[in-house]
Amino acid sequence: MKSARIHAFAENPDDIQVVDVAKPAPVAGQVFVRMLMSPVNPSDLNCLHGTYRHALERVVWNYGKHDPSQTVFYDPTLSNACPMPPHALGGEGVGIVEDAGSGFLARRLLGKRIALASGPPNGTWQEYTVVDAKRAVALPDAISNEQGAMYFVNPITAYVLTREVLRVPRGGWLLVTAAGSALGKSVVRLGKLYGFKTLCVVRGSANTQELLQLGADAVVETSTQKLQAEVFRITQGKGVGYAIDCVGGELAAEVLRCLGLDGHMALYGRLANSPMQLTVRDLMMPVASVSGFLLPNWMAQQSPLKLLSVMRAVKKLTVQGVFATEVAEVYALDQVADAVRAASRSGRTGKVMLRMASA
Repeated sequence: MKSARIHAFAENPDDIQVVDVAKPAPVAGQVFVRMLMSPVNPSDLNCLHGTYRHALERVVWNYGKHDPSQTVFYDPTLSNACPMPPHALGGEGVGIVEDAGSGFLARRLLGKRIALASGPPNGTWQEYTVVDAKRAVALPDAISNEQGAMYFVNPITAYVLTREVLRVPRGGWLLVTAAGSALGKSVVRLGKLYGFKTLCVVRGSANTQELLQLGADAVVETSTQKLQAEVFRITQGKGVGYAIDCVGGELAAEVLRCLGLDGHMALYGRLANSPMQLTVRDLMMPVASVSGFLLPNWMAQQSPLKLLSVMRAVKKLTVQGVFATEVAEVYALDQVADAVRAASRSGRTGKVMLRMASA
């Protein structure tokens, strides 16, 4: 089968090689999936570049592990290792279950079209993959392959950040950076549904009208407007109660200064190449808090009942179109380097997809 793989962490998309490898075999609790489509997400670029590996080296439970031969872990129990190349890329997608290992959860998915969250070493950028059945969801006909391929990363992150982590109340202000992204637009729709107000922060005007049409309560364009001054005006001097940021750098530091009393900012990405300069008194004066968020680690800490509740809610909202995402470009698996370059372009709107096969 064809598989898009790296043999070492790399910055150059041309270092991704599409090679023929043996098909994987499912073990107990896993399903064997014929892949149809997979998106190119920022998290996939992090896996390509080794960003997660380098970040995990700085976490206390991985203290001193700077040698690439040493395994680093996502969790302090040292049960979830960060994979080292060589391996296949791709973190989520949609496919058909053609075989299953033992176990009820796996066998019940046989023959079904599923959304799956996988990731290296058994990535989704290949013609076939295996995944734990608990990380797969059967899709109704109402969800297309394109939307089903993007079921996990952005929709669940948007839902969990707003409803479980921050718990933004009806009438509360939520500031969203990089609001022109697929996740940002989903958060705006969630705001309309659950009654909280969204203050969308974008760099230029390309997405302003669309965000307002989706229901954003305010849009700030940082190329021509001063963020803190606009937040002061929009909130009548009170600041926002909540914020989510995936940019980092100076913008994240400025967002921190836009928080009102007892405000809470959640960080879930870092698109900027510069670190966030956190001034201690900017947290002390408003008694504000900043927290980090990584979806796999959040999910690992939840009970099966909580995860089932979240999955059901996200599936219902997906059918309703709350997480609908524009697909900008679709590439064949053999064109994976071009797809990664397209997904890396600054200012791009719409998701870049890889097509492994037709349904």
